[in-house]
Amino acid sequence: MPLDELDPSPVTLGLLPEPSVLLVEDDHDVAQTFVRFLERAGGMKTAWARTGAEALRLKDSFRPDIVLIDLGLPDVDGGGLIPLLQRDCGVIVVSGRGEDVERVVGLERGADDYMAKPVVMREMVARIRAVHRRLARSQTAVGPDIAQVTLGSVRVDLRRRSVVGRNEAPIHLTAAEFVALEALITAAPQPVSRDRLCKLALRRQFHAEDRGVDQLVLNLRRKLFADDTAHSVIVSVRGAGYAINIDKELLLASA
Repeated sequence: MPLDELDPSPVTLGLLPEPSVLLVEDDHDVAQTFVRFLERAGGMKTAWARTGAEALRLKDSFRPDIVLIDLGLPDVDGGGLIPLLQRDCGVIVVSGRGEDVERVVGLERGADDYMAKPVVMREMVARIRAVHRRLARSQTAVGPDIAQVTLGSVRVDLRRRSVVGRNEAPIHLTAAEFVALEALITAAPQPVSRDRLCKLALRRQFHAEDRGVDQLVLNLRRKLFADDTAHSVIVSVRGAGYAINIDKELLLASA
């Protein structure tokens, strides 16, 4: 993706404070380089964790907006931490593992973005800001008439960006997955085109061979519904995209 597509406009940046960033990286020299650049050039408040255990402790105390995580940590596989870290913040994998399969696995585990080392520092700052903006938009774009939505055994809180299933068990969605779900809910019962879902959730232009939106919907169905109701709730509308198959009146709930 070209860098100028990632760099925020001055107007957009003016509406948001710089995100706080938790760096999870065991290499001292790499970590110091990242921290110095993020703080001096990016103006971001940072914290640094060397291990997975330290990252989880700092996640609760530091409360970052964005987590940058390496996959090769000394105590755990960084990929296994992604679902734990992205409950209320964005996660970007920054790893020396640049193979396509590693990228796919990282994104499917819940990461919002993936960068292979060595990284271009300015691009990393731009990607951090892009994920932060996407999270902020999803938190503020909810209309006053829709706050909580029940889809079968799943309850979606659009204002708090939280999803719970049976017995109030949390369901962890990536920022892109939540944006797609929110778009489907707010448009219901009308369908949302693949083109619009791609622009909203994946921040890129849609092409006919692009399967990113289909993968997003597949992930949502798998995470939200453990039975055959998945395809009857999130339905494919031929030539029109995807839709939430529920009456609009049932979407309106008190905050």
